[in-house]
Amino acid sequence: MKKIIGIGEIVWDVLPEGKRIGGAPVNFAYFSNELGAIAYPVSAVGKDVLGDEALKALAPSGLDLSYVQHNAMPTGQVLVDMGAEGIPQYEIIENVAWDSIECTPEIVGLMKTADVVCWGTLAQRSPKSAESILKIVDSAPESCLKVYDINLRQDFYSKEVVEASLRRADILKINEDELPVVCDMFSLHGDEAAQVKELAGMFSLRNVIYTKGSVCSSVYGMDGSLLSYMPTPKVKVADTVGAGDSFTASFVMSMISGKPLPQAHETAVKVAAFVCTMNGAINPLPEDFAL
Repeated sequence: MKKIIGIGEIVWDVLPEGKRIGGAPVNFAYFSNELGAIAYPVSAVGKDVLGDEALKALAPSGLDLSYVQHNAMPTGQVLVDMGAEGIPQYEIIENVAWDSIECTPEIVGLMKTADVVCWGTLAQRSPKSAESILKIVDSAPESCLKVYDINLRQDFYSKEVVEASLRRADILKINEDELPVVCDMFSLHGDEAAQVKELAGMFSLRNVIYTKGSVCSSVYGMDGSLLSYMPTPKVKVADTVGAGDSFTASFVMSMISGKPLPQAHETAVKVAAFVCTMNGAINPLPEDFAL
């Protein structure tokens, strides 16, 4: 079985109907596990009631929680307001446990046999976690697929943080709201395809996954060539929380399972569409999604 690592935030998504456990790296690890991997979230929760509840909520998920740290900071929360068409707006509470992730010898040991590591930008908003996350990524073997799901949130990012991660990534996932921000950072010009091509070349990215919400998604190669395009299926949307994370996990799991890239893309689109029909991010996949 493949060993998949998701590094970053564990949060309670506080939705109008109640709180649900999540966080992009946890969601990525969860869907990787659902598709047949051994998955490990690397994060931190507080020594508080919400931290205990988080681990209890994740216990049935099949994830290995051995590398979730405990510290004196409060457990993370994200206040989610569902806007038009089920698209969430986030208020991400600051100074929480995952702002103090540590790179421990145990995590470095875990990384030595990792097949995939995925991380984002949000959990790098504090210098401590940013340093730890990059150290953890750097401890992965050359054979490990490094996936940067950029996930820009609020103002919790900088050019320096984004550039450091891009230089380490094999695969970048970025959406229609994030691409213009990155283009401004690195002075990229032209239409979307030209921007993606320049970005891929600048950072030697093996693939760029570009998603446009309810419209479409595309996968580009290192030379900027369009390798796969798919319109987004029309479904009854409950909310879109976790859809992007499930897309990334499904695409990566399909690729490392030996599926052709267009088939990996198709699987990712189908899984993400299913997740949009559910409330919250972490819900079991139907058996017919098995790889």
